[in-house]
Amino acid sequence: MLNRDWKVYLPDFWEALGQTLYMTAGSGVLVIFFGIVIGLTLYLTAPNSWSPHPIIYHVVNTIVNIGRSIPFIILIVILIPVTRLIVGTPLGPVAALVPLTIGFTPFFSRLIEANLRELDQGRVEAARVIGVTTPQFIFRILLPESLSGIIASATIILVGLVEGTAVAGAIGAGGVGDFALTYGYQRWYTELILISVISMVLLVQFIQLTGDIWIRLRKHKR
Repeated sequence: MLNRDWKVYLPDFWEALGQTLYMTAGSGVLVIFFGIVIGLTLYLTAPNSWSPHPIIYHVVNTIVNIGRSIPFIILIVILIPVTRLIVGTPLGPVAALVPLTIGFTPFFSRLIEANLRELDQGRVEAARVIGVTTPQFIFRILLPESLSGIIASATIILVGLVEGTAVAGAIGAGGVGDFALTYGYQRWYTELILISVISMVLLVQFIQLTGDIWIRLRKHKR
């Protein structure tokens, strides 16, 4: 007979929560890094931009569009061979970093591209006139001026990654999603489902609040 005391399963819940935090933080760092790099590439090489390069722009743009078109649950399945090649197994929190990174980077790169395009064109032309180099333009003008938008976009993507971990958990990645499915839904422990939902809500609220505070502090300093 199954134990109906939900407190017995708390150690498993804490382990699952730790796995969710690991997947969110690990994939978050990778998505933000690669997303900024790809977003910069799209912005800089776009027609009538800082350094137009049609071939590079259209190749990267096409790859990003394809990446955004594939539903995440299908992408996880498609990437099983790649994940096994990189990690050695398609299961577990470490393996989940591969599809999470590949799945969410295209979306984040689009957000970054949109943030960068908000830079006043007059600033761009002024930088070009005075002979600013591309690295100087990126690190002294483009990224600093777009930082608030980048932080807001990073907040959005981190919230999305929390949801992504729940999807990945449903097919063997672990985390709160797997805990809710295995201990909550399949055994119909309402208390465990409720605990899982509350923990995800609190995690999302923490990420959103942190991002909002960071943006307000930056605007205050300016």
